[in-house]
Amino acid sequence: MAKKADAWREYKRAAMIDMYLDVLPKIAAEVSAPIAQANKITMVSSGQGEIGAAKLTGEVLSIMNYVPEMVKTMTGVDIVKSIRTAIGG
Repeated sequence: MAKKADAWREYKRAAMIDMYLDVLPKIAAEVSAPIAQANKITMVSSGQGEIGAAKLTGEVLSIMNYVPEMVKTMTGVDIVKSIRTAIGG
């Protein structure tokens, strides 16, 4: 029974990581969809930091970084902590 319980626990961890990795590209697609719909983008820069496509990519990644925090705020589920626990980190 103990081995069976360990197997289920391990499956739960692997399933959680698999689901997160499966959903992550879908979230990125939704976040970047408005940019993909634009016909023209005019960017103004002070010359400090990234510009052009790198800046757009950085903005999408910045929004993606807020997703786990938003999920935690809305549901109480700490995705980052769960993934770290699941991988033993």
